[in-house]
Amino acid sequence: MTGEVTIVGYPFQLTGMAEHARSTFRALQAVGVTPRLLDVADANRGFDPDLERDFAPHLVATLGEGVNIFGVNGDEAARVIDKVGEAAFARGYNVAYPAWELARYPAAWAKVLDRFDEIWAPSAFVQAALQDAVSRPVHRMPLAVELKLSSFLGRRYFGVPEDAFVAVFFFDFASFADRKNPEAVLKAFELLAERRPDAHIHCVIKSRGGRDMDEQQAALEARLAALGDRAQALYGDMSDNEIKNLIRVSDVFVSLHRSEGFGRGMAEAMALGRPAIATGYSGNLDFMPPGTGLLVDYQMTPVAPGAYPQGDGQAWADASPEHASRLLEKLMDDPAAARAKGARGKAFIAQHYSLKTVGARALERLTAIGGA
Repeated sequence: MTGEVTIVGYPFQLTGMAEHARSTFRALQAVGVTPRLLDVADANRGFDPDLERDFAPHLVATLGEGVNIFGVNGDEAARVIDKVGEAAFARGYNVAYPAWELARYPAAWAKVLDRFDEIWAPSAFVQAALQDAVSRPVHRMPLAVELKLSSFLGRRYFGVPEDAFVAVFFFDFASFADRKNPEAVLKAFELLAERRPDAHIHCVIKSRGGRDMDEQQAALEARLAALGDRAQALYGDMSDNEIKNLIRVSDVFVSLHRSEGFGRGMAEAMALGRPAIATGYSGNLDFMPPGTGLLVDYQMTPVAPGAYPQGDGQAWADASPEHASRLLEKLMDDPAAARAKGARGKAFIAQHYSLKTVGARALERLTAIGGA
């Protein structure tokens, strides 16, 4: 490989796309390449001591003249190109590395992505959507899922019962919650609670967006209250370390998403040895082959008006809460089998999504670019 590598994105935010940039940085660092980091967030980055320690020393103010990897989405790409400057953008080899969550990629955004030299896709699902929309080559480039905890936090830290069977799910109310489908997760848990009224079970729903978002938030609150001490909500921003520990202290991670570009929550749960129950559709299928996770039955359904950007005429999955509740019950009733499932998932992630494995794949592509 020749030339410097610059990762462009939001390395200090607590979002999926921010983790996108961080994991790319760490993967390349694991194979001997330390990229430059260009933060293009418009808002103040806040302060997370772990993220500051790991990433602040590598910040730069401008694009490089080597390979620039843009960890930004298609709807943000034009703004980011303007922010870094047209002249600087023209000097480097530019890679777009977006996420996307529906089967068809928006034509308007594809036109902007065609300004890049090539495109990386984090999953086969995203790759298929992009290939049908852009003229540039699209390479599948998985995201690394290898977690580093700066400290260990127990259940007491989060107010979670020590001896309960704990299911965890998280989503962002301010970012099209319909796609994450928290109502289906709650329904699955309600069904389990009805069948097993004496079981010591506990559901944790972690959301961003605050307590007073809208009617949807109020409805969720009412359902959680009806479950009493068998459920709780956690709100607001958590540190990177807190989020990962919340997964670690659970017994199972549940995602009844309607669609995922990658599915980091599920992948991180598996990396921590926790079983993942997830809709059997979209990006998570890359890292949930048979035996590693528990896939939930679904039916395809039209995307409701306003439920997701560029969703008109598109479809996504509607997972079965009944099937999910049975899978939860199965794990709860057979702890040994649940641990074995978690161990298989952990082994798969370690083999295929480690920093070194993913970094080597990215380095191979970067070397090909440098030799072109």
